[in-house]
Amino acid sequence: MQAATNLKDYQTESQEKMKVLKIQRTCVHDGPGIRTTIFFPGCGLRCLWCQNPEALFFRPEFADDGDYSIPGIVELVSRDKDYYCKTNGGVTLSGGDPLLQDADSLIPLLEAFRKEKIHIAVETSLHVPWANVEKLAPYVNLFLADLKVVGDDNLHKKLTKQSSNLIHENIKKLIALNANVNFRMAIIPGYNDAEENIKAAAEFLKSVNHNSIELLKYHNMYEDKARRLGLITESLNITIEQSLNAVKKAAELFKTLGIKASCYDLDAKRHKAVFTQRVHDIQNDIRASGRALCFEVSRLKTDYYKRNGFKKPNPIHRAERLDYVLKNKSVIIYPQELLVGNFTAKRCAGQIWEEHYGALFASILHQIHRQKPVPFQCTWKERINFFYRTLPFWLGHCLLLKVANSIPKFMLTIARASENAYGFNNNVAAIAHFTMNYDRILALGTTGIIKEIEAARKGKPESSQAFYEGAIIGLKAVEAFAQRYADKLSNLAKEEKDLQRRKELEEMAAICAYVPKNPARTYHEALQSMLFFQIAVCTESYENAISHGRLDQVVYPFYKRDKEAGIIDYDKAKELLALFILKMDEVILVNDGDTYLRIGRLFETMSVDQAITAGGVGRDGKDATNDCTYMLLDICELQPYACNMTARIHKDSPQEYLDRLAEVYINGAPMPALYNDDIYLPSLAKHYPDIPAEHARNYAVIGCVEPNVSDDHFGNTDCANVNVVMPFLQALRGEESDLWNVGLADQMEKMTTKFFEYNCRRDNKPSKYILAKYLNARNRFKKKRTPAPKPPANMDELLLRYQARLNFLTNSVLADHHDIEKVIAEHFTTPLSSTLFPNCIDSGKDVCQGGAKVNSSGIQAVGITDVADSLFAIDEVVFKKKLYPILDVINAIDNNFEGARNQEIRKALLAIPKFGHDGSREASAWVNKTLDIWCKALKSVKNCPRNGIYTAGYYALNVNDVYGHKTPALPSGRLAGVSLANSVTPHYGMETTDLLSSLNAVSEADFVNYAPNGTSVTFTVDSALFQGQEGVRNLAGIFSTFFKKGGMQFQPNVIDKQILLDAYDHPEKYPHLLVRVAGYCSYFNDLSDDLKKIIINRTCYS
Repeated sequence: MQAATNLKDYQTESQEKMKVLKIQRTCVHDGPGIRTTIFFPGCGLRCLWCQNPEALFFRPEFADDGDYSIPGIVELVSRDKDYYCKTNGGVTLSGGDPLLQDADSLIPLLEAFRKEKIHIAVETSLHVPWANVEKLAPYVNLFLADLKVVGDDNLHKKLTKQSSNLIHENIKKLIALNANVNFRMAIIPGYNDAEENIKAAAEFLKSVNHNSIELLKYHNMYEDKARRLGLITESLNITIEQSLNAVKKAAELFKTLGIKASCYDLDAKRHKAVFTQRVHDIQNDIRASGRALCFEVSRLKTDYYKRNGFKKPNPIHRAERLDYVLKNKSVIIYPQELLVGNFTAKRCAGQIWEEHYGALFASILHQIHRQKPVPFQCTWKERINFFYRTLPFWLGHCLLLKVANSIPKFMLTIARASENAYGFNNNVAAIAHFTMNYDRILALGTTGIIKEIEAARKGKPESSQAFYEGAIIGLKAVEAFAQRYADKLSNLAKEEKDLQRRKELEEMAAICAYVPKNPARTYHEALQSMLFFQIAVCTESYENAISHGRLDQVVYPFYKRDKEAGIIDYDKAKELLALFILKMDEVILVNDGDTYLRIGRLFETMSVDQAITAGGVGRDGKDATNDCTYMLLDICELQPYACNMTARIHKDSPQEYLDRLAEVYINGAPMPALYNDDIYLPSLAKHYPDIPAEHARNYAVIGCVEPNVSDDHFGNTDCANVNVVMPFLQALRGEESDLWNVGLADQMEKMTTKFFEYNCRRDNKPSKYILAKYLNARNRFKKKRTPAPKPPANMDELLLRYQARLNFLTNSVLADHHDIEKVIAEHFTTPLSSTLFPNCIDSGKDVCQGGAKVNSSGIQAVGITDVADSLFAIDEVVFKKKLYPILDVINAIDNNFEGARNQEIRKALLAIPKFGHDGSREASAWVNKTLDIWCKALKSVKNCPRNGIYTAGYYALNVNDVYGHKTPALPSGRLAGVSLANSVTPHYGMETTDLLSSLNAVSEADFVNYAPNGTSVTFTVDSALFQGQEGVRNLAGIFSTFFKKGGMQFQPNVIDKQILLDAYDHPEKYPHLLVRVAGYCSYFNDLSDDLKKIIINRTCYS
């Protein structure tokens, strides 16, 4: 360790550009609240444990190359001013020791901060000239005085190379000035943690009338930093366990001495949700049951149609088929249940959906029980039965083959699926993604809805009568389904010997006999009625994202009434609500894992993604938070799998609510996803101007992030997605080929490439050799067929070209969507689901035929940020600065920037600020320009067959990873094969390392005008940022301020990255580690190896 030099060696002359080592934002350990810390070089001490050895003296090579003039510093610090105000944060001067700087040079900086009303803290050892302290004290709001060793000056000299006398003198003088001083002390095991040292520190604090101190746990990160920077430092060889034990012991000793000692590594006492043993037992049983494939419903549907055919009007035979299934499917009551109803005949299973896309199972069913990462349990007899009895029947009747109803169409479909690069139509699995109108079910019951239907059908044309008849059949089927459970429960009650359980079974039998046939009277009845309907609707058609709406608002009136009547208390109500939500974990989506087509990669989870919405404003515009809201937040800590837990926030949300949301995240749950009423509501008002405000205020989230605008809105909110990057590359090169409806040669190339990629996927020399040979041949084939580039002459031409190519691709993708919707409307109606929409009853039309009052279809754009960053880079590098000709840039990306000159071009492109750097308004402006181009592309498409508009959305699921794998290099500097940006967020690998910079940039996107179908912000944030109760307030301050500045949605993974790394290496230790992937969560172990690495390698804001 270099010896300390004289203090006057560090004096500097006043200068325009300050000697600043670096400026670090989003700091939480350098004073109260969220702070920006300015590190100055120079320190008079030489502590053995110095955490910033690069700051001991000024070396220009260690300094950032930022603008460190006073105006530049103030501008940078002020970017986060809103976050300071919300969290009582500000700016901290640190180092080194900032008080060794020339005071006269610091005063203008501090005056500028005071003018901006920014709280100023100074972190110092106070081993500095008193003259500096005295000059600067009037400008400083808080001094953070670091004590090293107290009561043993010889030891102080040994450990810091300086006496403690000057420090103690300065402390006494500073306190005499009535300055605000907080004392801190790093506890270094074996060095300054002896009992006599702690006692001396306590006595010193008392002598200066202080009764508190902040203790800092020793960290050895500085050792790696010092070695990396070529600085010599000796290792203290202190383990993590030793440092933690030492700080615990010191805190306890200070307490006995009358000093309150805090430490953010210890102060982690937060509210954690508590549940009954029944809840934990049921969740554990579901998790322990594994994942299965259930053929029961598929078999029953097939049996019905084999007996009855398709001759009856579609709504009638569709309703009769549901009735047949609900009357014959297994009725199972699991141990300890208080709410009953099973989606499948197995505890946790997915269905085949033979009538929609079941034909695809022909290619995977033989290996589905051994596929990776998740196999699905099923017997060989079940598989044989499907191959010989079910599959042949549905080959002529399933949705997939009714749409791809010729060999050319089927080949084109398989070719697209083989590559997965341009877009995808999700409705080939039928229309899902809507909200259950539970208020209607609970208020009317099936009997009341049937009365509505009988009244509405009078005077209606004969063409509508089949719809009404089907709707009544469907409702009566649900009544019969519930009665089967009532009978089963009654029989079990008669046999039950345990008196308490017998009473429960009898009460449940009575409930099932009453609802859903009748309006619910109690909280328990309400939940059971909703559960029966949910199961029935998820049996009628594809169950993906059939969402629960504003569950806290739906059940609260029943809870309130029962609580006032003494029927129920908070804890019992929470138990029932938890059991309702865990029931959804019994149904999963079956994916194709690592099998041939791997379509499941687009949505790598088995969650049915049934969103539940909590909080927000009510229909009257006032805050609607209630007891049931907080129950749902507690349930988030159970980390349910199937339900996408979501929470609405508005400018007047209670602080208690915001803090509890933050607490849930810090406690380890990657939920609930957060939604900004103050952006969602104006967006809904703009895009659905005819909908009354009170209806829009009652919006709920569907699936991942999509809103419904009213209870009578059939949004089909995830019907398709488009890779907006590929038409941009066409525009850049001057190409006009059809990316979607490719010819036979291109189809064969895509399918052949898939064949080689799949069969040569193993990591061995023969596979690599064969694949490389094939890819070289393929690339030569494609190169011969690729015309020479015809680049645009200017940016205006490029933008016009891009709009045209994006319009063309979007129209092509959605032309197929039109065909799919027409087939669904003709052959796959949903009469039961239609009864949830009042306008379907009024109009006599099925919801799939446009019967709802409001219709739309949500389309997701993938790669918005990539296009925006590329446009900005081209505008600057090619057209404004004229650094390189556009043909050179095209050549560079065609060659993936390989070669010296191409690397130079990439360096120039990367030097242009990227979205996420909040110092560049231009980067954000280009994002808004790209959003506008996408929305115009959607407007160029005629309305969907249900006469609904196409609405723009931006959540990417993990489609951005799949599409990125097939997307070439880009002018943004992104390399070929790298994931595209997730939603409207900074691109992977191009984010700044600062959380607030990224959030500030995202908040500048115009979501009101351009995101009626929602967006998502999925960031990984180091949990160490949010220790103790102040950590809760800081996280709450971050997301509430982000929303105030214009953010639409936020869903962070607040986690220690080391946990992810350990889970990757030791999956057996983390069987139920739930992580946020995108608009949904998944168990980490259930993800493919590629996606695990992507999540680990995302920028971790720390």
